[in-house]
Amino acid sequence: MTKKPLTSFPEGTVVRIADIDGGRGARSRMLAMGLTPGCPVEVLRGGPAGCRVRVRGSDVVLCCGLAAKILAVENDSPEGPHCTCCHGSRARAS
Repeated sequence: MTKKPLTSFPEGTVVRIADIDGGRGARSRMLAMGLTPGCPVEVLRGGPAGCRVRVRGSDVVLCCGLAAKILAVENDSPEGPHCTCCHGSRARAS
């Protein structure tokens, strides 16, 4: 599986969260925002300075530090976790 930081995906890409590579505090903060493994996320604005993403119908802005801790795979990838609340393999972020 090719996991990459969320900051490395271009705008308009829909990805799935594969893992959160952070401490307990950062991980619990991201989980509370709905950024859970397997969840589809649309990158609205990306880059090394941070990200604006759409997850579960809400826009979330992440600083570069938090966004770099979120490891994601292409949404079409058969590998990695899949969200149990999103139906179908082509689930959208909204």
